[in-house]
Amino acid sequence: MQTATHGEIIKLRPRGVLTIPKRLRSGLFDEDSLARIRRVGRKLVIEPIRTISYPVRSYTNAEINDFFDLDEKETKSLKDKGLI
Repeated sequence: MQTATHGEIIKLRPRGVLTIPKRLRSGLFDEDSLARIRRVGRKLVIEPIRTISYPVRSYTNAEINDFFDLDEKETKSLKDKGLI
């Protein structure tokens, strides 16, 4: 769906609350979803945020380096055995 380049006019409510018209939300935002808003010059950009329903572990740089070191050792071992 394309929207006209002139957009729509909405009213900014007290405390900064605004309603994004349904035809602009459709296909981008689900009910109760999250959005990122940022200021770009004199414009506000609103983007949908997609989340996952399970926890994700973050790794430190040291752990990532350990993974690469292990991968390098295992690759060398496989080459030495003629498996790759």
